[in-house]
Amino acid sequence: MHRTFQRTGLINWMVLLALGAGLEIVSRITGSATAEVGAAFVLVGLFTALVSWFQMRLESAEEAERLELEDLARSRSSAALFDSTAAESFPARKAREQFEKWFIPALTTILFAIEVAAVLYFYRDLKEKSPTAGTASTLGMAMFAAMSLVTFLIGKYTSRLAQLEGVRLLRPGGSALMMGALLALLSAAAEALQWFGFPAYDLHVAWVLSGLLALIAVETLLALVFEAYRPRVRGKEVRLIYESRLVGLLGQPTGLFATAAQALDYQFGFRVSDTWFYRFIEEKIGRFALVWIGILALSDCFVFIEPGEQGLRERFGRPSGEVLGSGVAVKFPRPIDVVHRFPTSEIQGFNVGFVPDEKLEAQRTLLWTKPHYKEEFNLLVASREQFASTNAVESEQSVPVNLLTVSIPVQFLVRDVKAWAYGHSEPKGLLERIANREVVRYMASVDIEKVMSFGRLEAAADLRRNIQKQADTAGLGVEIVFVGLQDIHPPMGSKENQVAASYEKVIGAEQEKESKILEAEGYALEAVPTALANAAKTVNEAKSVAAQKVSEAAGRAAQFNHQLTAYRTAPGLFTTRNYVETFARGAVGNRKLVLLPTNTHDVIILDLSDKIRQDLLDVNIEPVRRDEPKK
Repeated sequence: MHRTFQRTGLINWMVLLALGAGLEIVSRITGSATAEVGAAFVLVGLFTALVSWFQMRLESAEEAERLELEDLARSRSSAALFDSTAAESFPARKAREQFEKWFIPALTTILFAIEVAAVLYFYRDLKEKSPTAGTASTLGMAMFAAMSLVTFLIGKYTSRLAQLEGVRLLRPGGSALMMGALLALLSAAAEALQWFGFPAYDLHVAWVLSGLLALIAVETLLALVFEAYRPRVRGKEVRLIYESRLVGLLGQPTGLFATAAQALDYQFGFRVSDTWFYRFIEEKIGRFALVWIGILALSDCFVFIEPGEQGLRERFGRPSGEVLGSGVAVKFPRPIDVVHRFPTSEIQGFNVGFVPDEKLEAQRTLLWTKPHYKEEFNLLVASREQFASTNAVESEQSVPVNLLTVSIPVQFLVRDVKAWAYGHSEPKGLLERIANREVVRYMASVDIEKVMSFGRLEAAADLRRNIQKQADTAGLGVEIVFVGLQDIHPPMGSKENQVAASYEKVIGAEQEKESKILEAEGYALEAVPTALANAAKTVNEAKSVAAQKVSEAAGRAAQFNHQLTAYRTAPGLFTTRNYVETFARGAVGNRKLVLLPTNTHDVIILDLSDKIRQDLLDVNIEPVRRDEPKK
């Protein structure tokens, strides 16, 4: 292989080494996450460029050996000697074949390990980073731009040389250089956005690059697997398994059309890339891209704000001060203008003390001894039973606090959208922390029996007032509309110590005791008045009987005196009258038989038949009116 190619390969990995060191140093100075991830990309490219350069040296030595043996063969009269010892006469070729068979898979495995380690490192590192504005962003911008320009020029030369001369071993170094130029340019752009007041984009780009590095690692792994199972054909060019096709496409976008053309030619069986339509698409793709970018930018100029929402417009990351109502709003496309929408008429909420679970919440019967939610938290609640008796042992003395499981939903409305959006970076999270703090503080100051029974509504009102006061102090711009204590009970405990079940037993015993007391009081209230009433009834009945007997005796005495007076006045008449009256009373209701003497001729007819009962003859007959017609 020509020495110029080897020299170019050597220059490639030296430039990549300088680029990686420069990106790492400047990233330490400016704090650029994009440049730090870019340095890892350059390290991967440096590894592939170094392997390809070494393989290039082996192929160059093999080519020189072949030419030398051909010259020796032509200078001899016979080539039998070289034909019989062909396997021993080409040590360079054997070294190259051994390198491709054993060392390239091993080095590719090491490359895969480096990529995986870099992905894991950046995953842990980027999670802990927060977007902060840098102080030396202008210096970093200039240095990144200079590195991008130099690397692009060298990479463009290497890629074009590999394409024109057909040197496949120059492709990994050229692709790595083009990729490094692109990464340096992205680092410069991230620094520019940071200088304009958008520090978050640097972290976002770093996350995207980390994901891309993970894809490259997957590509390397698949290349290793396919290399192990591919058929070996002698004399066929072996694909470079350590060369990333994805890096080649990103570093050289024009290679995408060549790859697509080759795929289409292979699929259809003829050269689709030579047709006028493909040529037309290849020539006009730039204009089509501009048209689509224009359409996307135009569509981004309109924002639809739903009813019940309000929007805030930001221009170059700075609030414009205007609050947009529901409807259509016109703005400049991103990144010039950005409109953030907030639901200001929708009641929002969060939970304090529990993590909801849809399956558990669907249960219609709620028991203290069964979980209601996915996760519940215990809170400290004050207790009135702070001291036990002086004779109680230390283990039986009660503590001044108890544990209580409380489920508190909090609902709020956003009243001041500017204060909500710009007062704090995470307003809802801050409101949740305020609510948790106030709930913990309040529960530690109330009695457990009060808050579990009649004091629940009072506790909800106090919590709502306290949370609202702290939210106003923090300037959140919200109105707390509801705070509910929907579920309050002792903690469930464990299998060994079932707190809720024991508490239920205590409450049940207390309720049973109160029930017995009330039953006894009710029986006493019923028995005493009943006894008093019965006593009064007995006394009154005795008095009534006594009065009746006295009155009857007095009446009989007065009757006797009147009868005695009548007898003295007319003894015969009195006797006869009493006799007749007594006979009449005794004959009432009895059948009478009259026996007459037989020596008379008088005929007496007596109707001795039974009479019809009077109740049967007691029938009311309505009189007939003269004006009604007779039936």
